[in-house]
Amino acid sequence: MILKNCNTCIINGAEADVKVKARVNCIDERIILFFDDNNVLGMKTDRLEVDFCDSQVGYVKTFCELEIRKNTDPYILEPWSADCKILEMIEILQRQKELRVRLVKEANFISEKVGHFTGVIQNISVGGIYLTTNTRLAVDDEFQFQYYFTKTPQEIRAAILRETLIRDNHYGYGCKFIDVPKSVEREIRQFVYRQQLNKMW
Repeated sequence: MILKNCNTCIINGAEADVKVKARVNCIDERIILFFDDNNVLGMKTDRLEVDFCDSQVGYVKTFCELEIRKNTDPYILEPWSADCKILEMIEILQRQKELRVRLVKEANFISEKVGHFTGVIQNISVGGIYLTTNTRLAVDDEFQFQYYFTKTPQEIRAAILRETLIRDNHYGYGCKFIDVPKSVEREIRQFVYRQQLNKMW
């Protein structure tokens, strides 16, 4: 099975702009989805796009066949469930750099060359961030910052890959993370996927 650690997905209905958020339960080779509203999906469920958020594999876009039924288990809150069969893999946006989400979050940074400065994180991926600031930096400069991906703050180191002059005295920098521990990388990945789900939902 392609899915390794997946708890959530988005079911894209046959009609445009129809999206249903579902909980995912994988048992051996079986994929079961649980969700609240079946009416918006329509009757044709033999080939729907389903986007899975897997914290190990990545953001997995697929075409699936769904067999929807009314949930009769009193211990499960969602009124609907569906057996999900993956028919086709569209693409996998993996954990490194492909999946990038917009943030617009102000943060404080410390550069080895210019000291303390402030900037705005405009987007983030598992591989790095894009930030804007009034402070002039240089390609290959390294800096660090603190961010709450969960309830615990993490110290992140990064290096500047490219510079863009946005307007006078305002710059944009594409940056890559440096020596991120696996546990922190996992937190960043899960944070990015949650942000992507919120954006889609």
